[in-house]
Amino acid sequence: MERAVTRKTFQTISHPGDSRRLAKEVVDHLAVYIADSDILHDLDIILTEACANVCRHAYGGEPGPLEVRLVVNPGIWIELEIVDWGRGFGSGVRFENPGPDAEGGRGLYIMRMLANDCQVKRRDRENVVFIHKDIGAALWKT
Repeated sequence: MERAVTRKTFQTISHPGDSRRLAKEVVDHLAVYIADSDILHDLDIILTEACANVCRHAYGGEPGPLEVRLVVNPGIWIELEIVDWGRGFGSGVRFENPGPDAEGGRGLYIMRMLANDCQVKRRDRENVVFIHKDIGAALWKT
């Protein structure tokens, strides 16, 4: 029996502890659908990194709203949007590995390597990190 596409939104404040709890909440929700622990681990890394970026950069170190919008197409794919209303990335978004001597800047690269598609967008007043991940049918719970 085919399952319908589902959508769910998760919200918190961009404080490190709260954003980590939000990432775990999303992964726990996905564990209802996805059987493969490696896929869940990849999604946890993506969410933790994206939420940490909001905490560090979006609101100048101050707390602000953070939202994760999840779309699940069971047996096929998931999509995530990590959203904030802070200052955004600007036009200098790079998904490249910054090299071994760099102290930071690997987050978007890691997210891109773990996803089938990773984009950074500005939509109205929202900053959106969009993630699409295809998940093979055998890796889902029935």
